[in-house]
Amino acid sequence: MTSNTEAPEFNQVRVQRGRDIYDLCSAISKESMKRRQAKLGSIGLTAGMAGFIRVVGDREDLTLSDVAKALRVETATLSSLAVRMERDGLLIRQPSPKDKRAMLLRLTPRARELGQQAEQIANVEMADVTYGLSEIEQKQLVKSLEQVLQNLDEFSM
Repeated sequence: MTSNTEAPEFNQVRVQRGRDIYDLCSAISKESMKRRQAKLGSIGLTAGMAGFIRVVGDREDLTLSDVAKALRVETATLSSLAVRMERDGLLIRQPSPKDKRAMLLRLTPRARELGQQAEQIANVEMADVTYGLSEIEQKQLVKSLEQVLQNLDEFSM
């Protein structure tokens, strides 16, 4: 948190570092997504579908809202994706026995198979992300990025 009594130079440095972090995270995300999407496309998935499949996994108690929360997106964003996945034979939606208004999500065997292939693709990509960084550097980077995300969560309220 910055206060109004801090020296302007400090604020400018903090602003520039924030901009650098934002730009780097954005570039990493875009490049990673572009590479991953090309490989996922070869097995008939999009990155969104792969993420959806990863979150639902073998669980049988998740709703669309639960998946949206896990992926940090709006439920409305996933609604059309869920409809497409159901149409494509990847997802089954069933009424919850506890709450008839809620729909529970289940993956089909085909979705599970594609999910395993997508996980292999992701593993290669994730190994590439950390190439050249020592284990200590990797841990520190993760810790720093978790703090950035926590800051964003706290300051967005």
